[in-house]
Amino acid sequence: MSQFNPKKILVIKHGSLGDIVFALEPILAIHKKFNNTIIDLVTEEKFVPFFKKMNMFHQFLIDNRKGFFATLRLINKIVFGKYDLVIDLQNSKRTNLYHIFIKIFSKAKINGSRSNVHERYTIPPQGTESPTQGLLNQLQLLGIEKSNPDFSWLDNNHDDLDFENKNVVMVIPGVSQSGNYKQWAPNKFQEICSYLEAKGFHICVVGTKHDSDAIEPIMNHCKNIINLIDKSPPDVIYSAACKSKLIISNDTGPGHIAALSNVNTLWLALDNPITKANLSFRKNSHLVLKNSMEDLGVDEVKECISNNKLLHKV
Repeated sequence: MSQFNPKKILVIKHGSLGDIVFALEPILAIHKKFNNTIIDLVTEEKFVPFFKKMNMFHQFLIDNRKGFFATLRLINKIVFGKYDLVIDLQNSKRTNLYHIFIKIFSKAKINGSRSNVHERYTIPPQGTESPTQGLLNQLQLLGIEKSNPDFSWLDNNHDDLDFENKNVVMVIPGVSQSGNYKQWAPNKFQEICSYLEAKGFHICVVGTKHDSDAIEPIMNHCKNIINLIDKSPPDVIYSAACKSKLIISNDTGPGHIAALSNVNTLWLALDNPITKANLSFRKNSHLVLKNSMEDLGVDEVKECISNNKLLHKV
């Protein structure tokens, strides 16, 4: 299928923010391979503004993954879209169901890793490869090769960010509402921030109002704060990360956005094969892992920062 030259492609990708970030490099590879082809995207409505910044999709088909009739309408749009190629980067049970109807009612070829596709990538055991690498391996079935991704479309410069003449460390102490088990204790985050502040660094805090419990100790004990709480959509996170000297984050979506900057990123996370695969594939990733986040001490984080020489002032 590597010689296949589709005139119209549909890409499917929704999920969490972290899932979206893992798929960005594969999506950019698709665009590079088929840059003269119409490419549409199935995604959740909340991610449309983000994907619009890529300036590569002709049309967005909304899939909020709610309701029987909404699902039927989506499948109908896909079938009548007359696509030559469907690339499933979600590879869920739900999208596998879509493919049954696509195969019956359209002539589209389907690339994915589920059973109801034409070109199927066999996923190795979990923890063997990162999600990004897995999707890139899947795309190789279409003759799409990995290339150096360009994320400049995500950088809006944001000259309003108060970073001038400052040495900044970005910290991301919150997690998703379902990810509390992955969160390092807020008081320990505060201790690290105070330690960094004593060394002359400003602390850029990223999160939402839902992270108030995680952020409050930092705000109460540190003075040199750049406060991006509830002011940090993905483009702001990326732009701020590019201006930072170090990123310290839980295993969470905003951390994965920040890590795209290729600035040294210190991940505080759980010690298991899946986490290692998800976090270690970027060259500037540094991991401090524990079986339980409660077991991770402040001194261990300080030691990692020191041993790896992660802090460099201007």
